[in-house]
Amino acid sequence: MYKFTAIPLFACLFSVLIFSCENKKEEVKAWSLVASGEKIILPLDNETSNVSMGLELFQALSPLLFNFNEITNSLQIYDLETQSLKKELIFDREGDQGVNIAYFHVLSMDSIILFPPYGGKLVLTDTSGKIKKRIQFDLPSGYSTIFPHNSYYVSPPVVIGKELIAKVRGDKRPTEYTQDLLDSLALEAEINLESGALRLLPLGFPRDYLSSGNKQLEYSVNNQGEKKVVSFMGDHRLYFSDQNSKEWKAVEAKSQFLDDQMPTIPKDVDSRGFNEYAFAKSRYESLVYDSFRKVYYRFAYPNVSFETDEELRALRNSPGPFVVMVFDENLNLLTETKFEAGTYLPTNFFVGEKGLYLSLSHPDNPEIKEDEMAFELIKLEGN
Repeated sequence: MYKFTAIPLFACLFSVLIFSCENKKEEVKAWSLVASGEKIILPLDNETSNVSMGLELFQALSPLLFNFNEITNSLQIYDLETQSLKKELIFDREGDQGVNIAYFHVLSMDSIILFPPYGGKLVLTDTSGKIKKRIQFDLPSGYSTIFPHNSYYVSPPVVIGKELIAKVRGDKRPTEYTQDLLDSLALEAEINLESGALRLLPLGFPRDYLSSGNKQLEYSVNNQGEKKVVSFMGDHRLYFSDQNSKEWKAVEAKSQFLDDQMPTIPKDVDSRGFNEYAFAKSRYESLVYDSFRKVYYRFAYPNVSFETDEELRALRNSPGPFVVMVFDENLNLLTETKFEAGTYLPTNFFVGEKGLYLSLSHPDNPEIKEDEMAFELIKLEGN
């Protein structure tokens, strides 16, 4: 017969408990964003700016970066493995094959959506550059346009079944909205890609968004499967919901580099005051999903000091310091990093297999070159 004594058994259990706790401690990582020095450099012709109006990565056999060239009304397709231009789709602005591009979204190499700047229409094409279909839709009263911008409060459209979900924009000035009006404003519309039938989705702005005063109504919304996450310009919180939900759930997500109280716009604001609010005050901008690491990047801007009107105007194209926050899929903050002004252009970015790539085309970057578009890899590392 085997006998077990209490002391050895207790010692064994205690050792297992310690080992288990040590393993749990090892699982907790300290995350950081690190400038790797690794660059992607794309050659440009004399009709292509090194500051893009819109970038979008498409993962084909090799990663392809689509660039919207506003000058030539074209989409340029760069192969990131060879760092070379693979193809350029140039579109007439008028005629049977014409479209004036403002934004775009790549569903596949056989299905690319082009969005004109205004009006109720969108255009389907592919990498042949031929117009395959035009879809007309009617926006309800109170809305000016759909607004799936590729570099400003980025909100990629998504197709679920036959329905395109895209960001919309109200038709009033920010100072004309009250909270009551804002409560009835939708963030997105659903457009049937066969019939053009449009339905506004129920989710809107937080019911206290204007509780401290008027704010700009910019936001970045991201749809991933059944989950929707949104970041508002003037709200520290992040909001999430299911695709079919009518209510947001909020999580605290404040950047340590931004003011506790988000700025507001006076009712009688002039153009200078509005520019100060939009380019020199604390604000959040794009919310970007990284499908490789299953994280969200949230771009933010702290207050910037300036002395002259010229310095204020310069902030539009030469932004000051900015912050990149990183959240896991449950919207827990993993890390945030402040990048000083003068190196990166935070409105030009894309996410690749290795991480976040930031443009080096800041106007004050001494290494900037007019004949190339350069990006540096910013790695998310855990220790």
